Amino acid sequence: MAPPHTLVQRAHPRAARAWRPLLALILLLLARSAPGWGHEVPPRATVQLIARADSTQLRLVVRVPLEAVRDVDIPLIRGDYLDIARVTPRLHEAATLWILGYLELYEGGRRLTGGRIVAARIALPSDRSFESFDCAVAGASSPPLPNETELPWRQAMMDVVLAYPIASPHSRFSVRPLLAHLGVTTSTVLRWAMPDGSERAFQYEGNPGLVPLDPGAWQAAGRFVALGFEHILGGLDHLLFLLCLVIPIRRLRPLAGVVTAFTAAHSITLLASALGMAPGAGWFPPLIEFLIAASIVAMALENIAGARLDRRWLVAFGFGLVHGFGFSFALRDSLQFAGRHLVTSLLAFNVGVELGQLLVIALAIPLLAWILSRVVAERLGVIVLSALVAHESWHWMTARFAVLRAYRFTWPALDVTLAVALMRTLMLLLIIVAVLWGVSIVVARLARTPSRPAGGTLAVLALAIALAGAAATAHAQAGEEVRSTLSGVYTDAQAARGKDIYVGTCRECHTPASHTGVTFRNAWEGRRLSELLAFMTEKMPKNSPGSLTSDEYAAVTAYILMLNGLPAGDEELPADTVAARRIRIETSGR
Repeated sequence: MAPPHTLVQRAHPRAARAWRPLLALILLLLARSAPGWGHEVPPRATVQLIARADSTQLRLVVRVPLEAVRDVDIPLIRGDYLDIARVTPRLHEAATLWILGYLELYEGGRRLTGGRIVAARIALPSDRSFESFDCAVAGASSPPLPNETELPWRQAMMDVVLAYPIASPHSRFSVRPLLAHLGVTTSTVLRWAMPDGSERAFQYEGNPGLVPLDPGAWQAAGRFVALGFEHILGGLDHLLFLLCLVIPIRRLRPLAGVVTAFTAAHSITLLASALGMAPGAGWFPPLIEFLIAASIVAMALENIAGARLDRRWLVAFGFGLVHGFGFSFALRDSLQFAGRHLVTSLLAFNVGVELGQLLVIALAIPLLAWILSRVVAERLGVIVLSALVAHESWHWMTARFAVLRAYRFTWPALDVTLAVALMRTLMLLLIIVAVLWGVSIVVARLARTPSRPAGGTLAVLALAIALAGAAATAHAQAGEEVRSTLSGVYTDAQAARGKDIYVGTCRECHTPASHTGVTFRNAWEGRRLSELLAFMTEKMPKNSPGSLTSDEYAAVTAYILMLNGLPAGDEELPADTVAARRIRIETSGR
């Protein structure tokens, strides 16, 4: 008797021929689903790049997880272990497909062409060659790992050296990384080795756009003007606050005074926060976010009840102080792109915010005037619009208050650190008083009413006290006893607890490469340990920042110090950010 498939072919020859292409497609898809041919996009990929310009070429060393390289044959042995001997010849193809075409480098304004792959190699996840540029080049150019190395293919790293011809090593270089496709979320640490031996580090997620590696003042200013402009237009809470300011006024002269007050106030706190004068505690950003939502609710309710427009500028100034801190939180992670032009970048960001603010007001005034004159009666329209804004912002306020309640507030210790913080606060308050007096003069002139002459004396006095406060702060800081992380500021037991917490809650999103070695030194060398604690409280764990206890954050911080080779001591790392201010992060002695 003939086999069944032969009987089918004899009975239905056309049907059999029609099934052959479909069967081949199914077999092809099944083959491609195997790890050796293709695999899913990894949920998170961490990329490291380090670059340096030599006499005739710019070299860039890239490290990516091998699992982020897809649609390339990855031979395996003994299950999931990588066949290093067979995969090494295919790394050039993988680097061409997934890296070389996704990096744009520029010398001045000219895009570099002629990029080539110099070397490619599989590395262990524990490999530390990216500590420096020379070590990274040497590691990626060294012979392949022994084939008997047992390396699960999902843990393997691929190191690639790229080279681009350049005109001069003293040119200004920029890079546009387009590597976000390597993972669902792609985090990158980019380092630029400068001619004087120092390094500049950048850390970002996704594609950051064009990154000047050593930006000039105009480059930094242009980037931060655009950043400020985009932030105000993308911040719905700030836009609704501006709308509440505009709804009951809509006349240029009184509105100019209100906008001036809001601008002056948020400029003060934006600059103060960026220069380190804001509290570093983890509860401070959630508090500001809650107060921003509360400010919108308050302004909307005032519009409904009937606002006193002659005092609207004073209310705008007070709430502007809160919004300035909110602007600074958006700016904090971007200051790494300022290079040596911190003050220029801060001012440029503020200019961008003002430009966006003026654009919103210029569009809102005629639109509101048309609605309140043609669509609905003015008073009814003000009430309805303000009620809609109040409804939305009330939900924000309650949600943000729930986040704020999750933080535990502790009273700071009465010591020199607290005295320094109080002096800084007093100095900031005096500056606010002086600026408030100046704004009152502007508002009075816009209203064509005389201002009080005694205000000038008060402003001069406030500025004099502020200068005295600055001098006292400097003196107090000079006398403050500060410990170094080189002296042993945590215990082995605390670091062990931190490791358990890190493995259980942080490792999937934060790899050791993002907080060890040169990356850690460039980001934290010379800064106070309280800043690191505050940063971790705000950012970790990624899915629920601030959800750990203060002791748990201190333990994870101790583990990070241990990973960076800093010695343990007899006392545990303090969980109190005020006490942690007396510890300076130092690694250069090792």
